[in-house]
Formats: sequence, C-alpha cells, structure tokens
Amino acid sequence: MINVSHNELITQCTKAFEGLQRQCGEADMIANMVVDLEMVGLNGVSHFVNALHFLALEQDEAVYVEPVINQQLTANLLGCSILCHLPNLLDFTIDNLANRSSIVLNITQCHHRWLAFSELIKLAGKGLSVKAQWLNSSDYKQVVYILNAGQLLPELYIANHKVTANELSSIMDLQSLSIEISKKTLTFPFIKEDYQHLSSFDLQAAKQHAWKHGISIAVEHWQIIKHAASALLVESNEISPLNENE
Repeated sequence: MINVSHNELITQCTKAFEGLQRQCGEADMIANMVVDLEMVGLNGVSHFVNALHFLALEQDEAVYVEPVINQQLTANLLGCSILCHLPNLLDFTIDNLANRSSIVLNITQCHHRWLAFSELIKLAGKGLSVKAQWLNSSDYKQVVYILNAGQLLPELYIANHKVTANELSSIMDLQSLSIEISKKTLTFPFIKEDYQHLSSFDLQAAKQHAWKHGISIAVEHWQIIKHAASALLVESNEISPLNENE
C-alpha cells in the first residue's frame, strides 16, 4: 500500500481518463467521482481501475432516455459505465422534476454503480432527497443509499444476505440502477436487521482520516492509473512531430 494526497489522486485520475480520448464524459468530474468515493472508505480507486478496462472498449456516444411514464424515466446504457453518462442523465432528470414532487431515474444495462456516490451528494446540496439502489452482480447483495436534502453524506445499507431469485424478480436486474429524486424528505421503511448499516457518521470519520493521513491505495492500482495517465503523454509526443512538419 502507498499513501497519496487528495490532489495527487485527482490529478492522476483526471489524466487517466483523458488518456482514453473519449468524447463522452468530463475528466475532472469523473476524477472527483472516484476520489470522493475513496475518501469515505468505499473503494473508489478499485472501482475506477475496474472501469478503465471497460471504458477503453465500450461505445462512446450519448444515450437515449425514454419519455416520462408514471413519473419514471428510463435510460439504457447498453452495457456501458455510468461514469461518462450519469451527470448528464441526472441533469435531464432534474429538468423533468420541475412540475413533480418526485421522479425515478431507472438506468438499465449499466456498470460501476458505486461511483454514483459523488453525483448523488450534489443533489442533496441542491435541496433534493435521493434514494439510490442496485444489486451487486458479484455477490447478489442489495445496496441502498438514502440522502435527504441538505445532508452531506448518505446513510448506506448493504444486505447481509444474497438476494434470492424470487426477490431479484421483484427488485431489479443485476445491471440496473434506480435513483429516486424527491422534493420531500424520504423515510427508511426498508431498514431490516439483516442489513449492514454504514451511517453518515461512519463515512465522515473515514473522510476525516483520509484528509489527515492521506489516502492509502494498493501499489498495483496506483501503477495502473499512472500507466493509463501516461497514454495521453505518449499520444501527444507521437502527434507533435507531425504538427511541426505542417
């Protein structure tokens, strides 16, 4: 493990995404999505390292959002990461919330849903309440965020049990993310004893520790991010001689 500062990690993640040369997605915003999750101890770097491989291969174009039906919007990412699309999808959803008390954004066939954390916090800062939930495809456990208006960090609930086939059919599929956005305070009717609860106080304590002591990440993850970041430099060096001959 190595320790890096907040700014060091932001810089390297920004360069790593820029090195992919994608049209969709803003590098600085994506870097903050990664680092904000890492700062509260929820493995943002690990999720980003996993995403880098997929981002290099997936399609690079805007996604289609179906019209609102029963206060719900649906966007199919066709197997792509949320990293490049979530900020725009949330902006579009907020526009459709204007004359409603609440709205639900259902994102289907998507990946890297943990990295939604940072963008959900922004909504609470705008005076909106948010409930996000999905099923981890790796362990079939349900994850639920609750973040009421004005709160700085969410209440996080993770099922201690694997969701059964019958439960799965009544919740969502393994590649979906559901985000409810409301102008009213959300309650917690889903809380059960078989859920692990990470409170906003737990997340804040992890964040304060990271600010004080630095961010500890695996050496191999740091090397992967730096290698991805170096792609932009290589690309520039290869292009430069051509520019000089023009």
